[in-house]
Amino acid sequence: MWIRSRRRFLNLLSEIGENVVVILSTHIVEDVGEICAHMAIIDQGQVRFTGEPRSAVAELDGCIWEKVIDKNEVSHYEQSMMVISRRLFAGRIKIHVYAKSRPGDGFQAVAPDLEDAYFTNLRKGGGNSTSYSDSSKPSSL
Repeated sequence: MWIRSRRRFLNLLSEIGENVVVILSTHIVEDVGEICAHMAIIDQGQVRFTGEPRSAVAELDGCIWEKVIDKNEVSHYEQSMMVISRRLFAGRIKIHVYAKSRPGDGFQAVAPDLEDAYFTNLRKGGGNSTSYSDSSKPSSL
C-alpha cells in the first residue's frame, strides 16, 4: 500500500511541477532524480549546486571509485582520500571516493549516481567529512 501511495504522491508532485515551482526537501535522493527537472543542493544555508540532476551526475563521470574495506581501515581512508560516502556491506564498509584517477589498489570505477553527486557537493562545500548514506541527516535536496 505504502509504495502505491508514494508513487501516486510523486506523480502528483511531478505533474504540479510542470506549472509551478515545487520545493521538495527529502532524504530520498532517487526521488529527486525521478521527478525533478531542476534541483538545488543546499547545505547549512549555502547553495552548493543548481541544475539538472543528470548534469550533477555527469560531472562525476570517471571520478567515483568504490572499495570494500574493514571497519578498522575507515580512518586511514578518510584521512588520505576524499571519501564521500560509506555504508555497511556484509559486515564490512563500502566506501565511495571522489578522485580524478584511481586512488589506490583495489578501487573499482563505478558509475556515479545522484547520491554521489549530493555527497560530493557537500564535501567540496565543506560539509561533513564523510556521510553515512543510509543514516545521515541530509540538508535540503
